[in-house]
Amino acid sequence: MIDIKQQNELFGLIGEKIKRKIECYVIGGSAMMYYGMKDATKDIDLVFENEKDMGELVHLLKDLGYKEKDTKILYLKKKNTPILLERETRFDIFLDKIISTVLSDTMKERTRAVYEYNNLIIKVISPEDLIITKCATERAGDRKDALEIMKKTNINWDIIIKESIHQAELTPYLFPVFLLDFLSELKIDLKADIPKEILNKIRKISEDMLEKKLKNPRKKQTLS
Repeated sequence: MIDIKQQNELFGLIGEKIKRKIECYVIGGSAMMYYGMKDATKDIDLVFENEKDMGELVHLLKDLGYKEKDTKILYLKKKNTPILLERETRFDIFLDKIISTVLSDTMKERTRAVYEYNNLIIKVISPEDLIITKCATERAGDRKDALEIMKKTNINWDIIIKESIHQAELTPYLFPVFLLDFLSELKIDLKADIPKEILNKIRKISEDMLEKKLKNPRKKQTLS
C-alpha cells in the first residue's frame, strides 16, 4: 500500500530523473487520494496519451528496479490491459484505453487538477469519470471506491450519463448497460444514494440501445 505522501515522494523522484516533460492522467485509488477520498492505495494507475511518453516512464521505472509482471492472471482475457511494474509499489500503466474504457477528449477536458513534479506532470480526472472507469469492471473494490466517491462528492449525474453514451460511440461496448448494472448493484447491495430517476433514465437509454442493436446488428457490439 502507498499513501499520498509516499506517492508524492515517488512522483517527485521520477520527475527529477526524467530528462524531459511528460504528461499522464492518474485514475483509480491514486486519483482518489488527491481528492481526500482514500488514505492509501495498493497500486498507482496512470494513463498515457502516447507511446513515447509511456515508454520513457516504463524505461525509467525499470532502471529504478521495477520488474515487469505478467498481466494474464490478473486481467484474464480482457483487452487493453496495462503494463504492470512492481517493486515495493505497483504501477499499472495504460495507453489511452483502460480495459473497456477510452480516455476520451471529454474526460481530458474535465480534468480537475494538475500537479507538476519537475518533469512529470500528473493530471487528475474528475470524480464522475472515476466512476465511469470503474463501472465496467467486476472487482468488488471498485464498487466500494465508487460508493466512497458518491458519499464525498456532489456527483453530476448528467456528466456520467453523457459520458456513458460517448463511450458507447468510442468502443464496441453498450456502455450504458454496464453503467446501469453497476449502479443498480451499488444501490441494492451497498445502499448507495442514487436517485431513482437517474436509474430510470439510464435504463431507458440502455433499452433503446439494445433495441437499436437488434434492429441493426451489423455494428459489432458486446456486453462483456
